[in-house]
Amino acid sequence: MQNFFCDTLDYYCLNENVSKSFRYIIHMKDEVDGEVLRKALDITMTRYPYLKKRIIADDRGYTLEDNELPLVVKESDVPMTLCGSESNYHLFALTYFRRDIFFNNVHAIFDGRGRGPMLHTLMYYYCKMRYNEDVDMPGVWLAGTPVDPAEYLDPFTQPLPEIDDLLPMPDPLPKALRLEDQGLVVRSKQHLHYIRINEKQLMSLCKSSDGTPNTILSLLMSRAIDKLHPDAQDPIIGQVYCDYRSAVGAEKSHHNMVTTLPLVYDHTMRDMPLERQNTIMRGNILYYSDPNILLHTVSGIKAACEAVNGLPTLQDKFGAVGQGMADFFAQTTFAISYSGKKSFGSCDRHIQALFPAGEPVGIGILMEVTAADGWFYVVFMQDWREDVYFNAFLKEIVNLNLDFDLLYSSEAKAPAFSLK
Repeated sequence: MQNFFCDTLDYYCLNENVSKSFRYIIHMKDEVDGEVLRKALDITMTRYPYLKKRIIADDRGYTLEDNELPLVVKESDVPMTLCGSESNYHLFALTYFRRDIFFNNVHAIFDGRGRGPMLHTLMYYYCKMRYNEDVDMPGVWLAGTPVDPAEYLDPFTQPLPEIDDLLPMPDPLPKALRLEDQGLVVRSKQHLHYIRINEKQLMSLCKSSDGTPNTILSLLMSRAIDKLHPDAQDPIIGQVYCDYRSAVGAEKSHHNMVTTLPLVYDHTMRDMPLERQNTIMRGNILYYSDPNILLHTVSGIKAACEAVNGLPTLQDKFGAVGQGMADFFAQTTFAISYSGKKSFGSCDRHIQALFPAGEPVGIGILMEVTAADGWFYVVFMQDWREDVYFNAFLKEIVNLNLDFDLLYSSEAKAPAFSLK
């Protein structure tokens, strides 16, 4: 049996009411060969045996144990139920449909970067066998290469690096403008919009206006919300997800190690030119991502994990983490997760698009962003059916003369969770 530590908060988000899960979509240029995908996963898992786990629950909490049942590969476009019989009790599984490969996982075992090495190994063997070709993929971890214990290191099992006092610690965040309280939307089944924005144009705009993809997209959303609610008193707070592996010395670890950097937009910024707004947002990112400020944040996460692990019952743990999520939501108007430009080496010639997609699970609006093949792909996820904020966001894209395409829209199809 294995307890978890740095993933504690993510594991205790998993219950029958909330499934903090993820669905990474690799849209291929050709039909997916399920038999080849099965073989590729089998070879891949010989390199990552430490990822084969299952959750065991009792009245006191969750623990992990090894799971020797095979990983599931299934032809389906419907959401996978993880951790139960449909996934052979694993925390992740593969599905495929037509030209799409879906990597389904609970967020507790992987974040975007943590999932990367295994995905690269999988795509290496899939393309090698599917197209009978040599694959050039620098840095890929192939079957038979030694496993470094750093790949499964839990950084909270060792002391965190010391924090110096060169920068003042951040003040508590104010209460954020919450969109579901403004009367324009009603919480319902989550809906997703898949769009792509011209990469060259967006990067040119970043260069000319002191911006980054994170600040530009955050400002597009903040400006759109501000125009819809010009008299709102609470600030608009966009939370940008940030990887903290470097800060804790766990560069190779698969564990979920992300926190958020708050980008506050208030009425004082409304009439500023875009360049000035970007400069302010970039300053916030530089401050909150400073290693010592980040360590201050991470030390708080570690303390929360210790507190939750010390609670006597499973229901106590659910309750504490649920309250922590509510506190985070109160300081969040929307969130952005930008995982950067992805490459699968020479396999890129067979991949048309990449779509990271989860569910907002109470955030309200969550944008998952990646870049591939000359485009920024944005999955715009919302906790409601009404498109008022999405349409306002698109209007801001048009105002900046950026070319974009609305690819399609759908209900959320993130994996579900069950221990049955």
